[in-house]
Amino acid sequence: MKSRWLWVVWKSQSTLKTWNDYLKYNNHKNKIIKEIKRSHFRSQMHELSNELKSIWRFAKWVRIESQLFKKLSQFSSLKSNDFDHITDSFKEKTKMLQKKFFSSSSQADISDISRSFISLTVSFNSVLSQDEMR
Repeated sequence: MKSRWLWVVWKSQSTLKTWNDYLKYNNHKNKIIKEIKRSHFRSQMHELSNELKSIWRFAKWVRIESQLFKKLSQFSSLKSNDFDHITDSFKEKTKMLQKKFFSSSSQADISDISRSFISLTVSFNSVLSQDEMR
């Protein structure tokens, strides 16, 4: 709550002192939170090491639940243009997508661009006359 109040004070006054007050308090608060989290984790590990049943519950969690967070999203299987080849490997999918979306030609097709040009000539007489008017 105090952190929020110090933030509001800094936003309204925007001085170096109010910023340092906010930063000092916020860093102190974050340090306390880290210490509390660390001590909680250590106490949980201590409880697990003392009870045989808890160790196996933790081992099961490590084996099953913790692995769920590490899974990367997968791109579904791809079929080639002639539908005779289906791939699941990352390298083959990369090659198929590269062939589909990036042409092998190094020149861009600009045939659909019109050939009209905009004239960018500027009359210096009008610019000079405006400067003289000032």
